[in-house]
Amino acid sequence: MSKKKIIGIIAGGTVAVTAVAAHILKRRANKLVYKANAMNSISTRKMGFYEKYVKRAMDVVCAGSAIIVFSPLYVIVALLVKFKLGSPVLFTQDRPGLIESDGKETIFKMYKFRTMTDEKDEDGNLLPDAVRLTKFGAWLRSTSLDELPEAFNIVNGTMSIIGPRPQLVRDMTFMTDEQRMRHTAKPGLSGLAQVNGRNAITWEEKLQLDLKYLERISFTGDVKIILDTVKKAFLKQEGIVQEDMPTAEDFGDYLLRTEQIDNELYADRQQSAKQLLNRSNEIIGSEENLQMIKDEATSKKYSVLMSLYKKENPEYLKIALDSMINQTVKPDEIILVEDGPLTDELYTVLNEYNQYLHRIKNETNLGLGLALNVGLKECRNELVARMDTDDCSKPDRCEKQMKRFEEKPYLSIVGSHVDEFVGDISNIVSKRTVPTTSKEIYNFAKKRSAFNHPAVMYRKSKVLEQGGYADLKRNQDVDLFGRMLYSGDKAENIDESLLWFRSSDELAKRRKSWQNTWSYIATIRKFWKMGYSSFFDYAFVGIAQTGMYVMPIKVQNLLYKKYLRN
Repeated sequence: MSKKKIIGIIAGGTVAVTAVAAHILKRRANKLVYKANAMNSISTRKMGFYEKYVKRAMDVVCAGSAIIVFSPLYVIVALLVKFKLGSPVLFTQDRPGLIESDGKETIFKMYKFRTMTDEKDEDGNLLPDAVRLTKFGAWLRSTSLDELPEAFNIVNGTMSIIGPRPQLVRDMTFMTDEQRMRHTAKPGLSGLAQVNGRNAITWEEKLQLDLKYLERISFTGDVKIILDTVKKAFLKQEGIVQEDMPTAEDFGDYLLRTEQIDNELYADRQQSAKQLLNRSNEIIGSEENLQMIKDEATSKKYSVLMSLYKKENPEYLKIALDSMINQTVKPDEIILVEDGPLTDELYTVLNEYNQYLHRIKNETNLGLGLALNVGLKECRNELVARMDTDDCSKPDRCEKQMKRFEEKPYLSIVGSHVDEFVGDISNIVSKRTVPTTSKEIYNFAKKRSAFNHPAVMYRKSKVLEQGGYADLKRNQDVDLFGRMLYSGDKAENIDESLLWFRSSDELAKRRKSWQNTWSYIATIRKFWKMGYSSFFDYAFVGIAQTGMYVMPIKVQNLLYKKYLRN
């Protein structure tokens, strides 16, 4: 067989494989793309023949060929990222894409090689970019090697080789309708702005160059930009970042810094961006992940998570364990964290129930939040039912929560009301009701706990996404669930009591302590600082909690029973 025929077969096979891969990846991408329905519609733009028909074919051929030719480079960079930064190797982020016929942007997942660590502060929040961006990550950005995975975006049709560079969703909310016209062209790996300064030029100049590109989209123009990109980005490495900034400044931050908008408008637009991204969590929660939750709920598989420390009552522990073992839908496992050394009486109970338990021992007492983090990582199921060691779950509690997850797999938390009792469960003294719908929960949690912690069932992955429970002495659950809600996780409470909650004078004393009071105020202050709670919410909680602290415990108990309980 001649060399020409061999080359022809290889070329033909490459084209065929690339075309099939492009088709599969495009179908996959379509499932992950969602629409920015919260944005107002803008005028659409008619595409020319080249842009509508030729450009896509050129994108698939060039990007597919690049992936094949540079596959060794992909492997090398991936291994370096894995070795120096750990997993995951790829970083994904929602970006505004092509505007559809209704005048609203689509939002897609853009892929890059990871350039930052996952370092977090003591509250579980990511540290600033300047701290997390390593020298290796900065080098990846300076060479543009971090953008290699975007070739897969080009193959799946969410991006093009040349076009306006996709900005952040929060940047889009600050753009005028005229500036948003840049989204009437498919976003590109590189564009006119990138070969004329990239991040070294002002936002106004960058957006103006994007609009200028729309005036004449042509084959020769795209080829020229490709050649300029190779020369400037890879050879000269010009204008990668702004001076004194580890990453490019957000459009909203720029407008606020240059006093083109006020604080009120800035906060409003940032909230709009969060709502758009929250929609991503609801729809994209990925189809496979949602199906996994549904399958797990249908197959009745869940873990129970408990933490035990030395001051617990052995008889109460027996009641709590029996209530979980005898659920109408029995747990797949019960993870019990022994948080530090226990009493002989407690060890006797644990040994009696040993066949039902997966016991984890902490050498020292870490506190409830950190102990639960240890246990959560050991849970083998995605759905996890929380349970305290002195309460009693009603027999059908977990069955009803599993059913809710089966019906609504996009939920991250399902809780319920609780009946509070003293002594025996027949002696119910009050009922703590909580909001039931997702919207009510989101607003309620800005000031008060929207869940009864021992009665919740949640998704393990969603809790771990937030870094788990923070290292707090009190209100670990309020902090965690507030962060989850603000990040877009959806939650519901079943409108009935599914747990008997043990109340006592000791509980009232803990609630009145200054440690508990200050912890609660500090948590809501944290919510205010991150933009979840308002200053009014923070001030209200501060005054209310301080007032409850200074009043006699009998008066406090009376207020709880009369106004904060049913």
